[in-house]
Amino acid sequence: MNISWWLLLLTAGPVPFILSLCYFWSWITSYLTYLVTSPPPTTYDYIVAGAGSAGCVVAGRLAEAGHHVLLIEAGGPSPSLAHIPGLVGFLQNSPLDWAYRTEVQEHASLGAGGVSSWPRGKVLGGSSMLNYMLYMRGNSRDYDEWRDMGLEGWGYEDVLPYFKKSEDFESDIENKHIYHGVGAELTVTKDNWKEPITDAYLKAGEELGFKVGDINGELQDGGFTPSHVTMTKGYRTGTFKAFAEKFVGSNLEVLTYSHVNKVVLEDKRAVGVELSRFGNTKLYRARQEIILCAGTVGSPQILMLSGIGDKDHLREVGVEPVHHLPEVGQNLQDHLILPINIDFQDGLGFDPLAALYPSTLQEYLTGGGPLTSSGGCGGLAHVHSEVNTDPRPDIQYHLAGLSLATDQGFVLFKNWGMLPESWPWYAGHTDKTSGMLVPTLSRPASRGFIKLRSSNPADHPIIQPNYLTVQKDMDTLLSAVNLTLSLIETDAMKAVGAQLWGSDPFCDHLGFKSAAYWECYIKHFVTTVYHPVGTCAMGLVLD
Repeated sequence: MNISWWLLLLTAGPVPFILSLCYFWSWITSYLTYLVTSPPPTTYDYIVAGAGSAGCVVAGRLAEAGHHVLLIEAGGPSPSLAHIPGLVGFLQNSPLDWAYRTEVQEHASLGAGGVSSWPRGKVLGGSSMLNYMLYMRGNSRDYDEWRDMGLEGWGYEDVLPYFKKSEDFESDIENKHIYHGVGAELTVTKDNWKEPITDAYLKAGEELGFKVGDINGELQDGGFTPSHVTMTKGYRTGTFKAFAEKFVGSNLEVLTYSHVNKVVLEDKRAVGVELSRFGNTKLYRARQEIILCAGTVGSPQILMLSGIGDKDHLREVGVEPVHHLPEVGQNLQDHLILPINIDFQDGLGFDPLAALYPSTLQEYLTGGGPLTSSGGCGGLAHVHSEVNTDPRPDIQYHLAGLSLATDQGFVLFKNWGMLPESWPWYAGHTDKTSGMLVPTLSRPASRGFIKLRSSNPADHPIIQPNYLTVQKDMDTLLSAVNLTLSLIETDAMKAVGAQLWGSDPFCDHLGFKSAAYWECYIKHFVTTVYHPVGTCAMGLVLD
């Protein structure tokens, strides 16, 4: 244990305790307020379940339009520390996190025992308060595909005005007026602090023929970019503060620490929700609509607990079926990332001791400096693998100025749930400056499901993503490995001393860099990048 380890213990050690203290203080004050104040009304125009990335926008827009809205959140307010971008890693596995875990996988995350950690926000703002603040819209053809499936109003030309309506893009960028908005609620910038290695990553992309620009705009079919992030003056905003908070006290009521148990149905019509709060069960009714915004995990769970889902599965767990809708919880998809680690010259990566420097605090107070880093991810890219036949890119890169070795194992290694036997491999790089080129499987073919574990709303559901069960996903990642190795071998990366790490302890026996080695490496180190979707159908549903 060197001096850096002790200094990190001094700086990092108290943060989880402070976050927990803030959470429990908030819970106590909310409970005391609950005891001494009159209860809120029990009927609203709209009820929104889940105050996360979607729910806060929906509730805020409805309130802005003059409707009386109830916004329900299982967590509480976000503590101030959660708004400091550089502390993002500490938020996982804290009281702000649902801390879901997948079922054991046969083909993925084997270096973590086959289990992927799925952080989901249990706080006002939801996962917009836990994520790495990267602003990524997706490809225009995705929206056009939805439109062509019969989802009127979801084509790219239909949704682009709404992206612009919600955005305040602060940075100068080419064709900004075409793709971006200004002056709206959600501040987006590319000018937060980036690890210096980011410049080398972008130059490496250019060296291989990629353009550097706006991959949310004209380069969405392929290109590199400095990360666009959702922060303002170095402060993580989150969707609650951006879209909903200003309406609280007028026509928006917010219930924190309130767990939605089910949707209440009368003659198969949703009329209200049942929730638990501070040990009591309460029914709230909606005059117009109930909108489930509890996410890819929570929304299907609530539907199934309400009796909406596959009737056989519901009976298995003791829920009386009300409406047989077998696709609820099915079609689960998730983006997988594959970290490929490198060492490079000192001074170019994320400095885990930066919080100790007086200059860091001075810079942060003016909205800059290392504490405004988006968790070390300074660059992004969209690229095509060799096996891709779609005009849309099938790989996204996260270009990071840190690795799981950077913080001496205090945070990231634990967040990823890596097995202890892998630590010596990482420990060999704790005295070096390291980073990761992280290809992401943008268009997975594998499909999984969410199912109830029991009829108890407090029990986490079964999360079975079925990672890498379709060979195409493995082939795409193998192709991404080849492109990553090419990036590392560019003159731009050689100029900063980039060196690929040696073989890992799980796959060393297969011959470093062989095809068999990389397939083994993928199975052991691929993990979620926290983007699950697909479990509740959008638009036209045959019900």
